[in-house]
Formats: sequence, C-alpha cells, structure tokens
Amino acid sequence: MSDAVDMAPAALSAVCSNLSKACAKQLRKREADLFKSLSDYFNSKVIRVADADLNQLEEIAKQELAKNYPSLMVIAEEAVDRGTQRALTWGKKVTSIHTSLLARYQKQKDALLENNNLYVCEACGFIAVAAAVPDLCPICKAPAARFTKIS
Repeated sequence: MSDAVDMAPAALSAVCSNLSKACAKQLRKREADLFKSLSDYFNSKVIRVADADLNQLEEIAKQELAKNYPSLMVIAEEAVDRGTQRALTWGKKVTSIHTSLLARYQKQKDALLENNNLYVCEACGFIAVAAAVPDLCPICKAPAARFTKIS
C-alpha cells in the first residue's frame, strides 16, 4: 500500500472498512476487527466541513464526469482491465445521480427528505432517497442488505 501515503483519511477509512467486510465474509473475525479499528481511526481523522458549499461540490462532480472518468476509462481500456472499466462505469453513473440529487436538494431543501430516508449502497455508492430501503440497487444490482441508512 505504498500509495496510502497520498490517500486522505476518509479514503483510508473506506478502504479499511471494505477490507473489514471482506474478512468478515471469509470468517476471519480477528482480521475483520483489526481493519474495523483502522477504519474507525482514520474516520476520526477526517476533517469535517460544517457549512459545505453545495455549488462547489456540484462543480467538482461535473468536473469528474467531464474530465476524470473519461481519461481514466481510456487508461483502463488500454490496459484491458475490465474490472476497472466496470467500476468506472458504476462510478460515473453514481456521480451523475449525485449531481442530480445535489441540484434537487438545492431547489427543494429539506422538503426533498420529507417522509424519506437516505440509503447508500455499500457496493457502488448510489444514494437513494426513499421511504424504505430499495429492494435492489439500480446501478450495481446489489440486494437491499447492501444498503445502509444515513442518519
């Protein structure tokens, strides 16, 4: 993990969280607990922004869609890396949906969440605004059990 030095604490937390879940599925409780501890540690180091600028966040997402995803896809295609191509395809779809969700939230504010909850797909990052957890992720087809309710 030589690239970990350049990773933000939130990214390291997500990686360790995913490794913890993978170890748990392999019935490796000790390793799962250790990765969970690392995830919690890195999560505690995340600098949280109280008043995030949604316009700035929307611009970042639009830049990702216009520049970063296409250039990464070219690299993945040249390397004939189908796994990365699939992940980029899902990521692009999710980022598009997040951009739309940001625009809707800026127009509707808290009314968007009235009688709804937020659920995030652990597999691909899709965020659903719904009264109940979706049966299936529309992006990656993960089952309802892969969704986590966001408080």
